[in-house]
Amino acid sequence: MAQQSGWPEGRIRRLISTRRLRHMKIDGLILLPETAIEEFTAAHMVEPEAVSPSH
Repeated sequence: MAQQSGWPEGRIRRLISTRRLRHMKIDGLILLPETAIEEFTAAHMVEPEAVSPSH
């Protein structure tokens, strides 16, 4: 997942360990849905504030 996303593996592991990134654990193997990182970034996206026109 780190190679596909361009994110460092440590960041992904930290988000998993703090339960901030959607995942499942089966027999000690951590599995991420293909959309997990996209969902995380969408949920934490900060939209720019509208700039009021100068008079």
